[in-house]
Amino acid sequence: MNIADLVKKLDEIGVPKRYYSINGDLLPDVYILNKIYGRWEYFYYDEKGNKNDCKSFDTENDACMHMLSVLTNEMKY
Repeated sequence: MNIADLVKKLDEIGVPKRYYSINGDLLPDVYILNKIYGRWEYFYYDEKGNKNDCKSFDTENDACMHMLSVLTNEMKY
C-alpha cells in the first residue's frame, strides 16, 4: 500500500480529512504520517502539542497499513 492507496481507502471508509495529515502540517488532534530521512513516522498529535503513540516504519506499506488500522478502529466509535 502506498499513500495514494491509503488516502483512497480512508475516503472509502468515511474518515474526514481533518482527522489526519500525511506529509503535511502538524495540527492539534490529528493523526500524523510523515516521511523523514527515508523512514516513516506515525503519531497522534494532541491538543497540547504532545506526540502520542509514536511509531517508526522502514517501509511506506507498513506505515500506511498501521495508519489505516488505527483510523479504521477510530471510525468504529
